[in-house]
Amino acid sequence: MKKILLGLCILGLTNLISAQNDLAMATANDNDITIKTSKIKNESYVMSNSNETKQLAVRIKKLQKIAAAYDISKESIYSNNKSVTYDVVFEANENYIKAVYDHNGEIIKSEEYYEDVRIPYDLTSQLAKDYPGWSFNKSNCKIFYSKEEASKFIYTIVLKKGNKSKLITR
Repeated sequence: MKKILLGLCILGLTNLISAQNDLAMATANDNDITIKTSKIKNESYVMSNSNETKQLAVRIKKLQKIAAAYDISKESIYSNNKSVTYDVVFEANENYIKAVYDHNGEIIKSEEYYEDVRIPYDLTSQLAKDYPGWSFNKSNCKIFYSKEEASKFIYTIVLKKGNKSKLITR
């Protein structure tokens, strides 16, 4: 009797396992998928060809996309008659973007701050060579964007070795 019950349990579990495999293997043909794309007014803010921008952490890119897609004209403070600038702050935990929008809704400049971010590989390897035996403890990133100039990235990294610590800014 025990063998029959054990056999039925195993048979029941194998049915569940195969059902999950069928669901996990469902795919779609690439020709059936259509992607809607719309031109973002602040595409130059998000899309940059610099090496540092390509290596940014995902959460930085997400917050930047939110700021780029923001439409100031839908806010009650927006005025059609006046050509003024608007300061908008986007926050996510300890991370923030302070963006200045012009009358047309384009980002003129921004100041961004991110805590505990992934450091780009080039910088990580250079610091590992310059400070052998030191470990990475904390890392912060500030990004300064201006419509007229290239973005400026400043990483502040705390290195630790035993009871000692060093603050590196690059």
